[in-house]
Amino acid sequence: MNKNTKKLATLKLTAIGCHIQITLNIAKWGTPYSQAVIDQKIELLTIEAQQHLARWEHIFSRFDETSELMRLNNHIDQWTEVSAELFEVLGRAIYFVAETQGLITPTLLKPLWAAGYRQSFETLPKMATPSIPVMTSSAAVNATPCLQDTPSTNNPNQQVNDIQRRRLADGQYQVYLPAGMALDLNGYVKGWCAMQLAEYISRSHDWQLSCLVDMGGDMAVGVPINQALDNAIDNPMIWGVAIAKPYGVDGEHMQDDQDVAILSLKSGAVATSGQDYRRWWHEGRWQHHLIHPHYSRPVISDVLTATVVAADTVTAEVYAKYCVLLGVTEAMVWLNKHHIAALLIDTNNQVLLSTAIEPNLIKPSLAVI
Repeated sequence: MNKNTKKLATLKLTAIGCHIQITLNIAKWGTPYSQAVIDQKIELLTIEAQQHLARWEHIFSRFDETSELMRLNNHIDQWTEVSAELFEVLGRAIYFVAETQGLITPTLLKPLWAAGYRQSFETLPKMATPSIPVMTSSAAVNATPCLQDTPSTNNPNQQVNDIQRRRLADGQYQVYLPAGMALDLNGYVKGWCAMQLAEYISRSHDWQLSCLVDMGGDMAVGVPINQALDNAIDNPMIWGVAIAKPYGVDGEHMQDDQDVAILSLKSGAVATSGQDYRRWWHEGRWQHHLIHPHYSRPVISDVLTATVVAADTVTAEVYAKYCVLLGVTEAMVWLNKHHIAALLIDTNNQVLLSTAIEPNLIKPSLAVI
């Protein structure tokens, strides 16, 4: 096998409400192993990945009343034992509340329920043609006060501050949720799982393979500790990640299949969030999963989708959501002030790039879609 050749294998799984694709760089297996042995190794890795995902789904699912998360939500106003995984993800979620001025918070399960998101997304009602018009960016901005009503009196920062976490001397983890609170960690879990799988495959596993893990659009790059095992010193693995056009209200990609841009990643993560895909019909209007905590309902924003590059997938996912909630003008100022790599698509289908993303762009010439 030519030393410059990259041989890839792909695993496809479904878990945690999304389609998962794991792409492996198996170039180093080309010489010592037969195809039959390689197939056996890939099958074994698939089984291991499925086992990890099954465990995490049982911890974090909000659609399973027996999950650890829902057990916690059903035991408010008392200390509840939790796993190290839930303890960690909740800690990260709490951290990002202050980082996003309270706009991204894990305490929004009840508003999601009120918006009709009580079951898995694929089972939610969707209509091909809505009976009320879908607003463009200018209409959305003008209509924001009447549609989002009066801001809630609950301060998301104060709510999060009422959550208590502790680790006991015997290593047990416990969480205290105040009365009336219910957590939704799904927005953090996908990114966390993507990063965990990438690190497991590239660093913890005996094989230490370079990989790209895609958890429903939350992508993490796995880089082996000893990159020489992957020929990465002389020939580094660079992953190309396409940013697709947004979806229309009918759930189909807009216009044609041409990508908006292609990013190059050697490490780190990228995530996309938006109002376009995860949407459903409830009580006479389209709803989506990005809840504005001040109004306790889906946000109305002129950012249709946001894609962010970061060191890890949880950060990328949180910042992408934050950009949608901020709106185009504030988001671009924030991104450039903090040197964050991002690509936004507004509700007029215009592409906006932060300065920091330019080194990651393989195809930077496409300015509009």
